[in-house]
Amino acid sequence: MKIILVQPPFVQLNSAYPSIYYLSSFLEKRGFEVLARDHSIGLFERIFSPEGLRRIFGDSREVISELEDEGIRHKAEEFLSREDQWVGCIEQLLSFLRGKNREWGHLLTLTNGTLPMGNRTVQILLDRDAGYYHLDADSGPRLASAMLEDLVEFITAFLDPGFNLIRYLQSPSPLGFRDFRKVKENLEGYILKTFYEPWLEQEWNVLDRGEASLFLGLTIPFPGCLPAALACAHSARRRFTDRLTVAAGGGYVNTELRFMKEPGFFDYADYLCFDRGYGSFAAVLDRLDGQTRAGLKHSSGQETRFSAAPIYRTIYRNEGGKLINGIDTVSAEYKKIEDEAVSGNFPDYSSLDFSRYLCIVDSENPMHRLWSDGRWLKVYLAHGCYWHKCTFCDTTLDYISSYIPVDIPKLFEHLCEQAKKTGVRGVHLVDETAPFPALMKLACLNRDAGRPLIFWGNIRFEKSFTQDAAAILADGGLIGVSGGIEVATENGLKRLCKGFTLEDLVQSLAGFRDAGILCHGYLIYGYWDQDEQEIHDCAEIVWQLFGEKLLDSAFWHKFILTRHSRLYEEWKHKKHPALKVLDDVDTSDKRNRIFALNDLSFAGEATFDRYTEALDGHLHGWLSGFSHRNIADYPAHFWKTSPSVSKSLVKFYLREGEEKEKILRGAPPAEGNSTERLLFLGSKPFIEGAAGNLSINWNWRFRDYKFHVPGPAEELRDLLMESSRGEGMEAAAFYKKFTGLLREEEAGKAWALLRNHGLALYRQ
Repeated sequence: MKIILVQPPFVQLNSAYPSIYYLSSFLEKRGFEVLARDHSIGLFERIFSPEGLRRIFGDSREVISELEDEGIRHKAEEFLSREDQWVGCIEQLLSFLRGKNREWGHLLTLTNGTLPMGNRTVQILLDRDAGYYHLDADSGPRLASAMLEDLVEFITAFLDPGFNLIRYLQSPSPLGFRDFRKVKENLEGYILKTFYEPWLEQEWNVLDRGEASLFLGLTIPFPGCLPAALACAHSARRRFTDRLTVAAGGGYVNTELRFMKEPGFFDYADYLCFDRGYGSFAAVLDRLDGQTRAGLKHSSGQETRFSAAPIYRTIYRNEGGKLINGIDTVSAEYKKIEDEAVSGNFPDYSSLDFSRYLCIVDSENPMHRLWSDGRWLKVYLAHGCYWHKCTFCDTTLDYISSYIPVDIPKLFEHLCEQAKKTGVRGVHLVDETAPFPALMKLACLNRDAGRPLIFWGNIRFEKSFTQDAAAILADGGLIGVSGGIEVATENGLKRLCKGFTLEDLVQSLAGFRDAGILCHGYLIYGYWDQDEQEIHDCAEIVWQLFGEKLLDSAFWHKFILTRHSRLYEEWKHKKHPALKVLDDVDTSDKRNRIFALNDLSFAGEATFDRYTEALDGHLHGWLSGFSHRNIADYPAHFWKTSPSVSKSLVKFYLREGEEKEKILRGAPPAEGNSTERLLFLGSKPFIEGAAGNLSINWNWRFRDYKFHVPGPAEELRDLLMESSRGEGMEAAAFYKKFTGLLREEEAGKAWALLRNHGLALYRQ
């Protein structure tokens, strides 16, 4: 059986989403022939081509000619009048965003009218004229990205409202795809019908080698991928008929479709696989292999003697139209397969042509750019979240609650091999929360190997991330972290059960700042029991974090209540009587023909919409480099309250942290604590001077340091060298040897100097 794994459009354009490459490695180890195909980039290339744009402009003319609004029609016709310019430059535009054709960037930044521009691009020019930007030869990627966004905006406005470069048709309503009929309606979207379906026919022509049996695996990480996934399955069924078996899974499936009772979905897919996917896919493929060996031909909905029992973590439909639900099926065999794959299976990107992907610059902010600018090998350090206690999070689901760490040395070896094969040396850690020990081990391995990789990812801003730990991580290749702050007040952090205090947050951010690591914060407003005072206080603290350069970027999310959250679980047990859930569904009632079910509405949530403009407006100012010092700068009539927190609260926590650091750095390591280790981060130490006046010298963060040694200095130099490798030395053992080589008064000064300038202490 040949297996085709597909990422339906649209997800990302700068790098491949990792799920099908994880599954590909897993299935190849089990002896299958596997092809992994990223349809996001494939469909994008089809649309944004000279032929694609000609079709788009031609199809839009009829729509535009019938517009009643004269102003909109005029602007649309003005855009259409530059059709030849758009068609003429599209190939060079994409080549430039792929890192080629650098010369074209000089023409682009002249902005002399020879290239077409729409609203997004013109706004950049207006900001330049207002003094917000200075355009030069290095501004090309930002302008080129804006031109591409202008084309997307045109398509969205006149041909396909659901079209987006990142996620097609994000959601038809605040509650998502509750009704499967709405999903089917979206299969008639312009982009899917005009571009994706014809492109799929060509794709099947390329892949079809006459195999007797084919397996199509579709990953659906986001709701916007769902219509395209169904379109892909429908097209493949039409082409391959009874040779084909279709299975779907992914993040959206795991969170939204667990309660599904819609048999119509299985007109498109035979199996719906849940959670990590390894065990489910293995169980489905074993079932199909058993059917083949028994001489029973498989086709969609065909009853066999193997189809009576539920399949491990899988839903499917039998011949009688009944849905067989195996989500809660227990199997020691497939659970073992899954756990072993999670800890030891890594994605193989070596067959992927990364030169097809684009680096889109949608922001000048250096942290924001990490998501879309640059090509990344996407991996995780652990499955699940080691904390899994936040009240708003899907803590009842496997992808959060089941924590399994990865074998980091094997992962590092694999990433180095992947970097050589692909030429991509950037790593995006896609963990829910990258665990501190794994990050430290990865950094130490990378550092010892000469830093062949750079990496970034999501963490928790917890106490473990001290200044010393941040220095080690930076020295080991970490360039950026993102993390959930949510409600940046003491009471907010406690209510949401973040597991760290505001002081912890400030001091961990300070460590990252001082180490030169970029920081992004996820923020929530509209939590069900919030009032304006807390929102205003949270916003004030966020601006203070920006003002002290502790945050480089952030994003405000409006709170969404989900069925799989700890909060909902507590509500069901009567713990939050003031929370009024408005649209809860009885999932046990067979009369409820449920399709997707996760997001829930609650009484009063609409009242929080009034804060969106103020929060986003000020945040945009910070991200653009225009420092709005205080949210009270927003029109005075907006806020009914004044911040109740001190204007210098963050400064206070910074000073507290600095005082603690001084004490800690001057103190000896704790005796008998085998978890404390010292790692020397300075340059290779060398000895200088004559006998009786020797010194140990090193450089750290562009500055030279030294301390004098009364006698032979070789042992001290060698001690520092020994502590600079691997994960360093046990702290107590180092200190004992170090103080034994120096006189007491000299040892104290040298110890303080080292601890402040390159000798980092951390806890394993």
